[in-house]
Amino acid sequence: MAFTYTASSTGSTLQTETVSIEVSPASGVIAATMLPGDSVSGTINVSNTGTVDEYYFITADWKAADDDTTPSLAALLAYNLNVSVAVGGTDLFAGKLEDLIDRPDSPGRELTLTTANEDVSFNFTLPTDAGNAVQDIDLAIDFVFVATS
Repeated sequence: MAFTYTASSTGSTLQTETVSIEVSPASGVIAATMLPGDSVSGTINVSNTGTVDEYYFITADWKAADDDTTPSLAALLAYNLNVSVAVGGTDLFAGKLEDLIDRPDSPGRELTLTTANEDVSFNFTLPTDAGNAVQDIDLAIDFVFVATS
């Protein structure tokens, strides 16, 4: 014998909200030639352009930047290149570029309507012991920001 239960909701209202972020600049944050021991940094401003408080995650989507760099060489550099991501004094990520996926951990970085926007700083360091294996590798990196509520 099956059991069925039905309930009706009264006095409820259904609303639609918008989850949206914008980043600036959209491109050209960092362009540098690095030697072992070098560091380079850049900043991206992320803005809550939605209608609710949000959380966001950052992923680095990297690939070979030219025909002379094979996918395996790009992976070698992504393994050797250290990156730290921070907002103000709060670290969101520190580690290898290849591991910058959906960071910070869940639920993400909160960006409220009151906060509206914040600067996210990226600092890349090529370790002094990187050696010749990473020489002449060109890497293109897209930072992907994903908003949730």
